[in-house]
Amino acid sequence: MSVGERVASRSNPNMEEKQEDDTYLPPRRAVHPSEQGKWTNLFYMTLLWLFIALVVSLTVWGIKYSNSSL
Repeated sequence: MSVGERVASRSNPNMEEKQEDDTYLPPRRAVHPSEQGKWTNLFYMTLLWLFIALVVSLTVWGIKYSNSSL
């Protein structure tokens, strides 16, 4: 930046806005998104499948041992 540009930017605020747009950085959250939502989804899906496996295994176990006592 030359001396003339510095003087012009002091007297012209539009020049400063243009320079700020050139060096704009996005927020950290946009660049490095959190993985909390991914882990929460994985946790709940794991709980769901464990519950389904428990229900199925108890149903099979109940059918297996209820027929042998008849």
